[in-house]
Amino acid sequence: MQVRTLTVGLLALGLVVGVVGMAQVTAGSTAQFTVPALIRLSLSTSTINFGTLDEADYDAGQVDALSAQGIRIWSNKSWTLTVAANSDTWTGPWAKPCTDLLWRAATEDGRVSSYVSTFTPLATGATQVAAGTRGGYIELSMDFRVLVSWENDPAGDYSLGFTYTLTAP
Repeated sequence: MQVRTLTVGLLALGLVVGVVGMAQVTAGSTAQFTVPALIRLSLSTSTINFGTLDEADYDAGQVDALSAQGIRIWSNKSWTLTVAANSDTWTGPWAKPCTDLLWRAATEDGRVSSYVSTFTPLATGATQVAAGTRGGYIELSMDFRVLVSWENDPAGDYSLGFTYTLTAP
């Protein structure tokens, strides 16, 4: 009986000494990084080619280039896309106004909250094409229409530059 009491006593003493003798220290850490506003704009083509016009185009008064350009947007913030003509007039045999080029956008991407879906004359001032929420690989399709006239558009080559601007305020 004394051996049993001694054994239980030593075990109890070992537990008390073990708990009392244990040391512990902690230190906290933090992971961090900074994400700036990141945006990317990509065009499937930079040239909208209406080809060589014919009498039927002049009789119709216009030529359409449907789904002529794809636009892809990546942004980690809400964004706005605008377009503006680089000049008031086309280069060519006469000063054809930039407003003779019309554009419209189409998309089925749910991250695009608004877009211009009716043909709109190109202007030298920035005009909103679309706006949306953050995300990657957001796609828009652009349709174009050029207005032509027997009276106003003499034979020759015409070109007009325009610029898209993507902002994430």
